[in-house]
Amino acid sequence: MAVHLKKPDAITYPVRRTGYYCVGTFAYTDDDYTALVEFRNAYGELPAAQIAKLPFYGGLTIVYAVVGVFWAFLYVQNRHDILAVQNYITAILVFLVVEMLMTWGYYDYQNRHGSTIGAKFLMVVVSILSAARNSFSFFLLLIVCMGYGVVKPSLGKTMIAVRGLAIAHFVFGIIYVIASLTVKPDEAGPWILLVILPLSATLTAFYIWTLNSLNYTMKDLFDRKQRVKATMYRKLWWCILISILVIFGFFFFNSFTFVGSGTAGFVPSHWQTRWFILDGWLNLVYLADVSYIAYLWRPTANNRRFAMSDEVCLSIRWKECTLLTGPDRARRRRLRDRLRTGLTGRRGCSADGVGGI
Repeated sequence: MAVHLKKPDAITYPVRRTGYYCVGTFAYTDDDYTALVEFRNAYGELPAAQIAKLPFYGGLTIVYAVVGVFWAFLYVQNRHDILAVQNYITAILVFLVVEMLMTWGYYDYQNRHGSTIGAKFLMVVVSILSAARNSFSFFLLLIVCMGYGVVKPSLGKTMIAVRGLAIAHFVFGIIYVIASLTVKPDEAGPWILLVILPLSATLTAFYIWTLNSLNYTMKDLFDRKQRVKATMYRKLWWCILISILVIFGFFFFNSFTFVGSGTAGFVPSHWQTRWFILDGWLNLVYLADVSYIAYLWRPTANNRRFAMSDEVCLSIRWKECTLLTGPDRARRRRLRDRLRTGLTGRRGCSADGVGGI
């Protein structure tokens, strides 16, 4: 389509199908000229590559709200038997609903008004909330792996250290967010390591401390024959392991996918799914982990009794019975029947403790 340079008229090209569109121009003469191209999406000001985030984060808000409603129902129903760790889980569920709602609000505002000062302010708020979520999540996972509320009624001075590490991780996360929003990648020098290394150090400390605490708690429970509580932490261990395997598996899958990012057909083929590869699937993994932990540690009517009681070791009693009876089979049978009757009437470890395990 020809355009007269002295009387350029605006050209409107209707886009009837979703796709990746390019605009190219060339001149019939050697005259220099400038052209202005404006892309208008059908749904608003949000770029087409990010429009899917609106229903995604809206859906996450609804899912977290539903999880929070079920948790609130159990919390109110058993409000006189709540453990301290369950209060932290309540706080993180409320926080997640607020964060997902703010994230959806940021993309909705940008879709309505474009990249204005208000949108940039909301972006900073969402980034701060994201840093707070990461710190709070690592803090909660660490105290759960330490056995807080189920194995140990209190962590003592260790809780101060854990809170200090969480606060440090949050502060370094804010610094990292500010640097990523204000510094362009091509302008970053060696000093950027002063921003990345502290955050990496606190993240590594959380990983090592969490895994060591979980292994120690499981070993302690198995050594004391607390198999019901140990089963809870075994399930938590499997949850963490599966999450790590999923993250690494998706990472390698993405690595093979992005090998061809330099080719001409990569962007037209992957522009609709890049947001999910970079951000969306991690939120789904996080949702699954939080929901599963909330399920394991959900409030029940026997929280405190389960946390403060010890499971009766039946195997030791049967061995004592064998040692005491000797070779007399009839006498051993009578003592075994009496012992079975006594164990049946004696209250052991409740099977409906935290999480109904």
